[in-house]
This record gives sequence, C-alpha cells and structure tokens, in this order.
Amino acid sequence: MKKSSFRKVLVGALAVAVMFSMSACGNSTGTADGNSSGDSSAQSDSGKTKLYVVNWKDYGTDDKELMKQFEEENDCEIVNTYMQSEDDLLTKLKTSGSGEIDVCLPNCTILPAAIEGDLLEPIDTSKLTNFNSLFDRFKTQKECLGDDGQMYAVPVVWGSTAVAYNTDNVKEAPTTIKCLFDEQYKGKIAFRDDYNDAIMTAALALGQDPNNPSDLDAIKELLLKQKSLNKTYWQTGDEFSKLFASGQIDVGLMWSGQSATMKKDGEPIGFVVPEDGGIGWVDNFAIPKNSKNKELALKFIDYMISKDVQYKWSSNGGPAPSNQEAANAIDPDYAQSAAMDEASLNRLTFMEYRDDKTKQEWNDLWTEVKAS
Repeated sequence: MKKSSFRKVLVGALAVAVMFSMSACGNSTGTADGNSSGDSSAQSDSGKTKLYVVNWKDYGTDDKELMKQFEEENDCEIVNTYMQSEDDLLTKLKTSGSGEIDVCLPNCTILPAAIEGDLLEPIDTSKLTNFNSLFDRFKTQKECLGDDGQMYAVPVVWGSTAVAYNTDNVKEAPTTIKCLFDEQYKGKIAFRDDYNDAIMTAALALGQDPNNPSDLDAIKELLLKQKSLNKTYWQTGDEFSKLFASGQIDVGLMWSGQSATMKKDGEPIGFVVPEDGGIGWVDNFAIPKNSKNKELALKFIDYMISKDVQYKWSSNGGPAPSNQEAANAIDPDYAQSAAMDEASLNRLTFMEYRDDKTKQEWNDLWTEVKAS
C-alpha cells in the first residue's frame, strides 16, 4: 500500500500551487476501484486522507486511543458522523454523495434492505487477515449475505438491549423485563425511543414472540400504560448517560455496551438480561458503494475485528466481541457483569430483518403511542 503524499510546485512568479494527491492506502489512482478522491475535502489539513465513518456516538471509532494505531500506520484521519437510528443510517446511505461515507455500521435489521438497494460494496473476506478468528456463527451471519452469496458486511460486535438499573437505589437486580412497566418505578424509568425495541420489549413482557408478535393491540395497550410511568424516551446513549448521572432514572431499557462503559466510568449501574429475556443484536461494518477509499475501508474493518482492538474495546466498557480469541481473553466475571456470558446470550432473542410493511406497521403503532 502506498501512503498519500502532496507535492506543491511553484510555477513562475504567480506561485500557483498545483496539488497531486494519491490514495492514502489504496493504489496510485486513488482508491481500490481506481477512482481518485478528486477533491480536497477528502484530505485533512495535514494532508492525510480522511476516512469517513458513520457510527453511533461513543462507540469505538471516536475513541482516540483505539484509533491511534490505525491512523498512524495508514497515515490517515478518521472522521466520525453519528447516526440517530438504524433507519437514519439507511437514509444516509441512500442520500449521501460520492465519497461522503467510507465505512458504516448497519445493524442486521437494515442490512438486507441496504444490500437489496445496491447500497453496499461486496467484501472479499479473503483479504481480511482477522476474519477466520471470528466466531463461526458470525462468519455466516445470514443478514450479511446477499442472494449472490457474497458478503456485504462483517459482524464486529454483538450485545443486548435489556435492563439497566441504579445499584444505589435498586438493591437487587430485576429478574423480569416487566420492571420497565412496573408502577413502583413510576417517573424513574427511561424507555428507548425506537419502534423495534419498544415492540419487542413489550412482546417479551406479554410472553409473545418478539420477532413475530401475535397481538399488536395488546402491545399497544401495554406501551400506552408504560408511557404514563416513563420519565422520558431517550434516543442516544449520551442522553441516557446524562439522565442516569443526574439521578433522574432508576431503571431503563439500555444497551449492554453502554452500561459497561458507564460502569467503567464509575456510575452505580448494573445491567441484566432478565429471566424472561432481552433483545439481542449484531452490529456490522460495511463499505458503501460510493466510498472513495474502499481499500482503506477494508483495512479499517480488518483492524476493528482484530483480537487486540476487540479485546481493548470490549474489556473497557464496549459491547461483546465477534472475535473468539478476544472473547476468550476477557475476564469471566466482567463478561458476566456486562451480559457477555453464555447464560445471558441464551436468554436473548436476536433482532431479525423486517419487511417494509412490518416496519411501517410497527412504526405507526409507536408513533401513535408517543402522540397519545
């Protein structure tokens, strides 16, 4: 791989600067597909190629220490843009211009739509030196595969959306997801503003199949009841963290990784996948079709699934690793506290892809609940 360089040639007395740019870590024409990045916006002030990443805030790629080695080894700069939801990411993929996104983090719930919409680049896993270290189940994650048999995304982390609680005020870990619908926590509950999580959580509480609920009317009724108990609906992990730190909530629907991060930061937070279950998810890195740094993006994905990066991220408050070697290295007690253990895994229902009709139906239900 050649590193990018800039030459400034002074022409005559006018001192006109002519800039020649090369790909950061691709071929001499600019990117893996032979197209030059073409505009100066793809370069940082220091002349390093910018790798544009769309991710959740505080989710690994904006950790300066975690990114330092990759940036130094590849003479590049990682530039993060944050998404508000999975559907927000899908919209960004559909509307972004050429070179605006190089790497993104789609969940399995939107991957099939992104693949069918021809929004993602096929990934040659033979070029990923760390791919064989992934758990077997992630090597063949069905949502990552297109009808052509090619892989369009690589599982990077997994985790759960279940119950977080304030250990100072809630002395025993909740044993049921129904605590999020319990009168005793009225005004001290934070529920996630996401139709997938809302309907799946209500389905769990009612004993229905979270991916194929049998009674949406009953789910709506339960969510309406929960609204009267709820302190607020949160959208970002940062928003939840601030609510928790200020003592406004005692229990909430939250991600395992975010809870682990908060615990590492000294917050009195516990996390549990209760006996009646929680929601499982798999986050994947993918390369958009319109990326101008495809080869660099591929190297970045390989870096993010490496044992060292996965171990550092997961053992310091991140979600569970897809790399089996990293998972084996994590302290078992910590893994249990962050719901990375096998018992927690076995209580999860992993989110599945929804067709457009189902998504619209669920979204409409959730919109009605919030507007009531």
